[in-house]
Amino acid sequence: MPLLSSAVVLVAAGGVVLITAVSAYTLVAGALGIVLLVTGVARGSSRMFTLGTAMLFVGIVIAGMLGMAPVFILLAAFLAAIAWEVGQNGFSIAEEVGHEAPTLRIELVHVVCSIVVLVAGVSVGYAVFLAATGGQPVLALVALLVGAVVLLVALQG
Repeated sequence: MPLLSSAVVLVAAGGVVLITAVSAYTLVAGALGIVLLVTGVARGSSRMFTLGTAMLFVGIVIAGMLGMAPVFILLAAFLAAIAWEVGQNGFSIAEEVGHEAPTLRIELVHVVCSIVVLVAGVSVGYAVFLAATGGQPVLALVALLVGAVVLLVALQG
């Protein structure tokens, strides 16, 4: 995976673990996610990387079930989505052009565009949450995670 993509993935995944570190359960899920994610990046395994990202989402769900504020859940889901999207793009770039080709510009454009699209989606999702949920954290978690998945599918399409 190219260097910029790897760095963005690791920073975003670390942010998820820091934000969701509210219990031993979330720490275990986050630590396992980081280990799988780093192993996937190091070995060039998209499958291992995806498992790591899924574990980060598991940590987010657990944090939400433990009563974490929806704003923090949303931020953690945003960072996890960035990590997954940028990582998948990094694997695609490495597969298409190899590891020796200069890829900084294409990676940077993709990172910025992914952030802009996800910020727009998160903003709409949060506005809907504020207008419709009446402050119910579990419902907020489900709504935010469904929104994040929809955005990821849209980005891949």
